[in-house]
Amino acid sequence: MKKTWICLSLLAALALTACGGASSSSAQATPTPLPGMDEPATPPESGDAVDPGMDATPEESAPVADEELSGMVDTLYAAYPVDLMMLTTSAVDLTNADWCQYHTGLDAELAAKVDAAVVSESMTGSQAYSLVLARVKDEADAQAVADAMLENIQMNKWVCVMADKARVAAFGDKVLFVMSSSELTDADALMDAVPGALGVTFDYENSKDAAV
Repeated sequence: MKKTWICLSLLAALALTACGGASSSSAQATPTPLPGMDEPATPPESGDAVDPGMDATPEESAPVADEELSGMVDTLYAAYPVDLMMLTTSAVDLTNADWCQYHTGLDAELAAKVDAAVVSESMTGSQAYSLVLARVKDEADAQAVADAMLENIQMNKWVCVMADKARVAAFGDKVLFVMSSSELTDADALMDAVPGALGVTFDYENSKDAAV
């Protein structure tokens, strides 16, 4: 029994010192929908039917990033490089409510107004940077989608790290959201580079700083 209590005490001490012991931060990290996984899970099928994606390889079951949107992200990074470890652009699964809201901040009603979206983040999960680029079905909905992204995407959605600046812009049928820790990259400078890099003019833009 004594050994058991010693083990439990050690485990508790390790838990308290996790994340470098950053207990002074008032921000609470928002857990991912499925902790420890970087890709959306396949939504479960109702009833007893077998999920057709269960026998598929990850490459076959994962959503494919929209070519136009991922190409625009590549063009932006060529004009304004973002130097992060394992920076990857991938598709947002709009059919998976949990992952869609985690990445885009959009509920089901607004997600239904989006044709496709991609997210660009570090695969390490410990660098506070995220870029989301979405294409809406109707340009008239672009501002509403942009406002929802800015309002609802959690700036502390990673474990132990937090973005301090977020900006969003709408141009045509596209909505671009960027947030970052200023220690990693300048979100303002990145967004300011968009018009020149992509040859666009913003129809709407807004920003916010992390709450202290």
